[in-house]
Amino acid sequence: MISAFSSSASGIKASFRMMDASAHNTANINTDGYKKQTVIMNETGSGVVVTLGRDYSAGPYYQKNGTVIEGSNSEYTQEAVSRITAVNMLKANTAAFRCADEMQRCTLDIKA
Repeated sequence: MISAFSSSASGIKASFRMMDASAHNTANINTDGYKKQTVIMNETGSGVVVTLGRDYSAGPYYQKNGTVIEGSNSEYTQEAVSRITAVNMLKANTAAFRCADEMQRCTLDIKA
C-alpha cells in the first residue's frame, strides 16, 4: 500500500507543476518572443516523473513601428484547458490517496 501513497503523491506533485507552468505561460501571453513551457510526464514504477521543457514553435508575427516582431506562442485557450486538466488530475490523485489511507486503516483494524 505504500506504493499507492507514493503514486498518488507523485501525481499530486505533477498536477502542481502543470498548474505552475500554465500560470507562467498565461502571465507571459503578451511578452514578445516568449516560448511557452511544456510539461512532460513520464511513468515510472512508483509514479510519475515531471520535467519541464520549452515549445520553440514560432508565435504570431506583427509589425510595430516598421519592425516585424514575434509574439508569444502561448495561447490562453490552451492554458485554460491545461489548468482544467491539472485540477482534475489533482482531484483524482487526492481521492486515490484518501482511498489508500482508508484501506491501510482498515487493514490495521483487522490486524488489531
